[in-house]
Amino acid sequence: MPRAAAVVTGPRPLARRAAFGFGTGIGLGAGLGGLAWLADQLAYPWGALIPANAIGAWVGLGFVLGASARTVPTGALRGVIGLLSAVAAYYLLISLSAGGFRAIGASHAASTWGAVALAAGPVFGAAGASWRHLRGWPRATAVATIAAAMIAEGVVFGAFRLGDPGGILLTVEVAIGALLPALLLGRRERLAGYGVTVVLALLGGLLIGPVTTLVRGIADRF
Repeated sequence: MPRAAAVVTGPRPLARRAAFGFGTGIGLGAGLGGLAWLADQLAYPWGALIPANAIGAWVGLGFVLGASARTVPTGALRGVIGLLSAVAAYYLLISLSAGGFRAIGASHAASTWGAVALAAGPVFGAAGASWRHLRGWPRATAVATIAAAMIAEGVVFGAFRLGDPGGILLTVEVAIGALLPALLLGRRERLAGYGVTVVLALLGGLLIGPVTTLVRGIADRF
């Protein structure tokens, strides 16, 4: 009798989904880090036309990656992986292309911004997953988190300076943040979403400048 053919099984669906999800996070994060590095190499105003260094772009990546996950904890993990990959790609390119003190300080700066990614990644990744999977106040708060971050950054760092390319992009960022609750929430959730957005945007407007200055100062010290 002929031998029975061996049954070859592929990866479990869960393993395939995890590999695809985390691979996507690494790829998109590396792409964002590469664009941020490229923007820093270009003279003004060309570098300003690539908004990859904007806080909104980074937290937006975390939100999108989180929204691709099947659970809130997985969304938080994907957010971390995406932002850490972006930091790693950016400072790898710095190390390969720069010289002198900038290259010497790249590892220290990468550690500092990596710590920020570890803090922000789970928040915005979980927010994206919460938007996808939850309802009511949790969903409204999740959208308000990303909307408020974009509004606060734009207002604090120079939105409405329409004669300046950077100001135009920040104005667009504020407009996107203001529209997100209307675009991403249901009718019964929008009022709560806008209410939380106003509160978080005011708080973010007070903190974003000093915190960013502090982190940059730590990153530049080596």
